[in-house]
Amino acid sequence: MSLKRDFWQVVKVKPGCEFLAQSDFQSMNIEAFVPFTHEIRQWSDRKKKIKKCLIPRHVFIKIDPKREREVYSSKYVMSYLNVNGSRAKVWNHEIDRLRDYCQGLHNEVNLTKGTTIKAPIIGINSEVLKVDNTHCYALSQCGRYTIKFKLAS
Repeated sequence: MSLKRDFWQVVKVKPGCEFLAQSDFQSMNIEAFVPFTHEIRQWSDRKKKIKKCLIPRHVFIKIDPKREREVYSSKYVMSYLNVNGSRAKVWNHEIDRLRDYCQGLHNEVNLTKGTTIKAPIIGINSEVLKVDNTHCYALSQCGRYTIKFKLAS
């Protein structure tokens, strides 16, 4: 019986190898998540829709404590992300927010200056400062930082 933890851990991977590491983890029966959005890239002769990783060089995994060393069998893994000497923990509700953001559920219908919205990913109330064609700029409830996020297309 495998007991998975209530939180996710963060694994640092080689640059550009997030999706390859995710497929390695899935083949090892380790639950893995890479937050991404789709982006349209244009070259001189064509346009292409590509997956762009939101948090480069990091993969979220949910793993049994006894199997933690197995992640190093993937050639793309560099290390675990540590905070204050212990492994970084990401809670389930934070991963759910990331998933919602990746699926475009952050798209607000009426974004106008002065309205209050729940900012994507961090989930706090924010006042909209400016909206342009592709981005929304919002001021956090505490007023200490500005949040910029891409609007769903």
